[in-house]
Amino acid sequence: MAKKGFIPNNWQLKIKWNIKLFYLINSKRNRFLDKFYKYFYLMGKSYSIPIFLPIFYLEGGKKAVIHLILSLVLTGIMMPVLKYTFRHQRPVKLLDNVFLLEPVSLKSFPSADTALAFTILGVFIFYGTPLVIFILSIYALLIAFGRVYMGAHFPIDVLTGAFLGVLSAYIGDFLMANLSNIQIL
Repeated sequence: MAKKGFIPNNWQLKIKWNIKLFYLINSKRNRFLDKFYKYFYLMGKSYSIPIFLPIFYLEGGKKAVIHLILSLVLTGIMMPVLKYTFRHQRPVKLLDNVFLLEPVSLKSFPSADTALAFTILGVFIFYGTPLVIFILSIYALLIAFGRVYMGAHFPIDVLTGAFLGVLSAYIGDFLMANLSNIQIL
């Protein structure tokens, strides 16, 4: 039997706005969004990272790519540690009438896909042009919204994932500034 986290598995249910907002987003079905998210959700997965590397290189050079990779490593370490520390269940396990558009595994809190998207956005803020920052902001918000729309996460999961993604970008910037004497930087 799996160990229980130090916070109850169903704590998300005790936050009323979290449940109301989840149902508001998840219960509204739209054929276009169903088809869109059937594919777009893949852009929040780690195997989408190579798509972003050339953009970072063109906008900020080698330093931007290294900053991105460093920040994504931080995010990649944080997410499983937090998921297995808290061990919170997905909405489909805790609620009735959840529309689930993709298979889900692991745990719910926080949203790793949202954290990845906001890490990409957070790092890009240091290097990018306003237009590309705007486009990546839309990308990150679409990933976050989609995680709830698809039934994979509670709103608090994606809000926390977004915060942690941006935090990883800023920690990455701090590390870059303090490691700048290393030859590869």
